[in-house]
Amino acid sequence: MQQPLDNLIEKLMSIQVPDELSAMAESGEVRTKITQPTEVAFAVHRGSYSAVGETIQRLVQWIIANEYTIAGPPVNVFYNDPMITAEADLITEVQFPIIKQH
Repeated sequence: MQQPLDNLIEKLMSIQVPDELSAMAESGEVRTKITQPTEVAFAVHRGSYSAVGETIQRLVQWIIANEYTIAGPPVNVFYNDPMITAEADLITEVQFPIIKQH
């Protein structure tokens, strides 16, 4: 029997980047869009971007423990600029859209 974390990892690995977004990443194009409000679980990471995986793991464990399901890819909010902020002081908010399990 697969564990919830195994299922989650499998689900996250199966998320496909839409062709339109891949093309935008290649071209450097900038656009606007309207996003719909959604419930998210979030955690705040302080420090190096390379260590944010620990925060993501803690967040995913919380999501599972509180009987939510991840409903889409994660979103990161970067609150300061790594060009002018010491690596130890970088603040990143990690969000996952969620839905409550029934």
